[in-house]
Amino acid sequence: MSERALEFVETWVTEAIEAMDELPAEGDDSKAKALALACIKAARQEGIPESEIKEAFDDLAAFIDGQIEEERDREEGEEDDDDDEFDDEDDEDDEEETDKK
Repeated sequence: MSERALEFVETWVTEAIEAMDELPAEGDDSKAKALALACIKAARQEGIPESEIKEAFDDLAAFIDGQIEEERDREEGEEDDDDDEFDDEDDEDDEEETDKK
């Protein structure tokens, strides 16, 4: 398996997902398929043949779709953490009011 293909794809996909203004809707794999084609093209420009990419990734679009899903999960986790922060502040306010009584 080609280490340079693995490293290239993982880096390229991470950067492509980070550059997205909005993640595609859950279940919409058209963006992953388009990114897979763009990734192969970019790899060729870096001297990495498509055969190396295909050797490293049986289904590049599926890999990218999985990475998008992981990013979606991370973003949802961050939103939940933000909600918890506000809940903690509310709890502190409630405690202060109780102490005043």
